[in-house]
Amino acid sequence: MDIAASVFSWSFLGMEVTTWLLMLVLVMVLSATFLSSKKASIYESFENQPVDLSALTTQALDAPPSTSELKNHYKALLIFTNDDLRNNGTKKSARILADFRNRVYGRSSFRDDLKTDDILADWPTWLPPLETSITEPVPTQEQAVTAESKMLAYVARNFPQEPSQDESASTVRSLLSDFGYRFVFKKGIETERVAPDFAPNRLLKDWVNPAA
Repeated sequence: MDIAASVFSWSFLGMEVTTWLLMLVLVMVLSATFLSSKKASIYESFENQPVDLSALTTQALDAPPSTSELKNHYKALLIFTNDDLRNNGTKKSARILADFRNRVYGRSSFRDDLKTDDILADWPTWLPPLETSITEPVPTQEQAVTAESKMLAYVARNFPQEPSQDESASTVRSLLSDFGYRFVFKKGIETERVAPDFAPNRLLKDWVNPAA
């Protein structure tokens, strides 16, 4: 009897241990499934959120475009500005231009003889051509804001510290000269120049979406 009772006792204990192990495995599987589902829902929620340009990190803003991308950004900003001033009446484009003007040239106003017709006049030869046979697609406001931030990033990275034949340095000079005389300085009367305390590394300091 004692032997039989002992065998029964050990068998019962073994079944109990097995039951607990099975329950533990079941809990682990259910927990893993729940966490995986929750993680997926978080990713889906993030992917469905609209991009807020004003919340971009400094690291993202500091990433400069290539020279060809820079040219397309400036073209996009000019086309958006022309359409905005002529048709929308929102003047959001003026705020975008003013942000670039203030940061680069240190001026608080545009030239007083600036006209809407000047926005696309004398199209720069170093930019992609302006299509005249068809209506150019108008960039969105978000694309225009992105263009301004990328122009700042390009200038910050490539502003020449001394004379250089490098294409990026040449493009910076072309950009600053064209924007300066197109919007800020009176050609033949004033000389285009950057702000007296101009420091390329500060161009994107405290940048926020100027059209927000």
